[in-house]
Amino acid sequence: MPSDSASKAMAGDPRGVADTCEPMTPAQVTCLKALSIEAYEPDAFSEALTRAEAEQRIVTLSAKLPLLDGPPHTL
Repeated sequence: MPSDSASKAMAGDPRGVADTCEPMTPAQVTCLKALSIEAYEPDAFSEALTRAEAEQRIVTLSAKLPLLDGPPHTL
């Protein structure tokens, strides 16, 4: 399913196009740096990400963090 930004871009909404091309915001930089360290995925952070890419990585890492707190799974 396309992200909200991608949907806007496909629908001709100029704000959606801007989100896919503009660099991430300072708040996204701070959040993504912290999440990438906390999730043990330092490669998830890059200064060259767009706003849309950063948002997707933030969502993905945020979803991963609660999984890391659980006990290891055994068969």
